[in-house]
Amino acid sequence: MYQRAIFYVIPVIVLAGILGWGIYQWVDRDSVEYIEKTEYSPPRPPAEEFLMDDRLENKNPAFEPGLVDRRPLGEWQINQSAAVIKLDVTAIKPDQEADLLQLHPSYKAAIADSIRARTEILPSVNMLDGKAKQFDDGLYAALDQAYYRGLKDHLQSHVQLVRRIYEKVDKNNPAASFLAAGLELAGVHAEPGDRSAKEKWLKDFRDNEVASKPIGFYTWSETLADCFRFLRFFQKEFELNQLEIPLGVGQAVRQDPALLADYKKAMDFYGQLTSPNICLSVADLISVNVPTADALTKIAIERGIWRRRVAFFPASTSRETVLFERLFPLGLPPDANLMKELIGRIRSGDVDLKPGPKSGWYDYQACALETLLLPEKGSENQKLLLTKAYKKRMLEAFQVLVTKRRETHVRQLGIAETASVERMPEEIRPRLRVEPCPSYYLRTARAYAFLTHFLEAAIGKEALQSLHGLRQEGERHRTLYNELQGMRDLFYGLYLVSADDIGLKTAFAAGEPVDVEVCYRAAQNWLANVVEDPDLAVDTRVSVPLFQDPGRRIVRLWATLGVRLAKLEATYASAPQIKPVKEGAWQLVESFRLGPSHYLIAVEEFAEVELGALKTLTREELRAICDREKTKDAIVEALQKIR
Repeated sequence: MYQRAIFYVIPVIVLAGILGWGIYQWVDRDSVEYIEKTEYSPPRPPAEEFLMDDRLENKNPAFEPGLVDRRPLGEWQINQSAAVIKLDVTAIKPDQEADLLQLHPSYKAAIADSIRARTEILPSVNMLDGKAKQFDDGLYAALDQAYYRGLKDHLQSHVQLVRRIYEKVDKNNPAASFLAAGLELAGVHAEPGDRSAKEKWLKDFRDNEVASKPIGFYTWSETLADCFRFLRFFQKEFELNQLEIPLGVGQAVRQDPALLADYKKAMDFYGQLTSPNICLSVADLISVNVPTADALTKIAIERGIWRRRVAFFPASTSRETVLFERLFPLGLPPDANLMKELIGRIRSGDVDLKPGPKSGWYDYQACALETLLLPEKGSENQKLLLTKAYKKRMLEAFQVLVTKRRETHVRQLGIAETASVERMPEEIRPRLRVEPCPSYYLRTARAYAFLTHFLEAAIGKEALQSLHGLRQEGERHRTLYNELQGMRDLFYGLYLVSADDIGLKTAFAAGEPVDVEVCYRAAQNWLANVVEDPDLAVDTRVSVPLFQDPGRRIVRLWATLGVRLAKLEATYASAPQIKPVKEGAWQLVESFRLGPSHYLIAVEEFAEVELGALKTLTREELRAICDREKTKDAIVEALQKIR
């Protein structure tokens, strides 16, 4: 990969203060430039702010004597070879030309309804595209329907192809349930060994409206709707560590060369009709002896395949899909504008619309739109003097036309998604399992380790194993030795957990004997059952004398007066980084995704109290006063009255 810093030159009249865009990365895959961005920047300025009026002094077309207009001008011929034509879009006056602002359902309606008959209607890029769009839709619909149904001696029916594969799969293989579910969408009943799995596949697919709801021209007929659902179902992508179903399909296809050829033909067809596959196919699985995740990833990289997944009928890729997935791997920020992102990167050259050797029809259609954004790339550049207003009009035309191009290919084109298969959380918050005081936990563990060594040396391990700690009700259950070991491991574990919670690298002294896995597990187990620990049910209120003054006849006490709850809020002062579990680069989390975590923590109330006598208090005496007075102020006042 190569890193490229992207800077945008803006007119001097634009106010300063726009933030730098960060560092972007790009990689050429089959002449398609894909953008990688490590951090999302604020929204780009409106695309039209990059536009400026052309300057006539920059237009210098050469005079060609033989280039005469075929249309005589009366008795004259005209040669425009050295002429430059200025194009502008003048402002509409709402009070006088309200009819021009009215929206119509069709080009014909707009023309027929115009009251400005005195002005010649010039066929626009949009109008001509309106003609092309109807043909494109009709062509794609006819081809999709023909391939779905089958075209004798030309196209093997998709449904028949899947049925042939299903017949070769062991009915107890999970692949059978998957294939049977897809066939059911085409009206073909198949009974796999695991019927419940088949029903789940169908339910999950139907519940996902983005995947299963026919849109575009696929609502024209039930056959087209069935075709949409059938092929969309088999665009399901499997992660490289979840290949049981694709491998089951691949095993069946591998056994029949004719079946494999028909399968590859179907995939190659849509690779040309739309654009190349966005992920690997079953054919890629069976192209390697051992289809490990590493082996398949290598194939994907070598072939320039974007997603490291496998599908039965892969969706097609596109520049915009890859761009958006690189820009927003953690999800789409609320202030992002996808069209402006795409336009900005086409204009800057970071996204090159030039078709590559493996490009399909959609890539060529997209390339045709390039000069709407980059008129300087058109051969007519020297002949036309474009105002900023006209360039804005062409920019708006691009937005419309690219939308309509994509809508023609809507079933086949892959939709951009977050890096994670599961929905990205709305907020990323600190996740604490204990109050983050790792040094305290580590030093406490070392204190227990010291005590263990001392006692083993002083009285011996055997003696420790024969003794039990005491409690008010009698002996504790475990031996002193076992409890010492357990407390040491627990606090080492709490240190490990707390360090993990805040992203702190753990560090132990040279020779410090810590079994990390054992200690970590000990802490996890204790935290999972913390409310059941009997030690936490013991009354905690105690007092201890610190200072006595016989002359004044007073004693100063420190006392804990009881447990209360406090609110703890944890927020990221600086953002963490995140990446998909399976693969991907670390990405700094955008600030808008950062949220606070709120906790209740149990804390103890402390007080320093002066007793008006040379006295001290037992636990029971202190607790009796605390039970009677309830609040800290009342308890302190009662203690200070002791004489």
